[in-house]
Amino acid sequence: MNDHPAKSKRERERAAMLEEALSRPGVRQVMEVYQNWHKADRAMEPYRLAAKQHETVTTSDHANVR
Repeated sequence: MNDHPAKSKRERERAAMLEEALSRPGVRQVMEVYQNWHKADRAMEPYRLAAKQHETVTTSDHANVR
């Protein structure tokens, strides 16, 4: 019994496109640089969230209604 279902048309097309792209000079190196940048950029996300300006909410224990 086959444990791996057949690849969909989209998966086959993607694999072919990736194989073709990787056969071109420089593409593999560009992808490596991008992946390294993306990993470093994701590591900065907590700092971006902490540095983001947050809205100040002011509360009171009375309504100032007259």
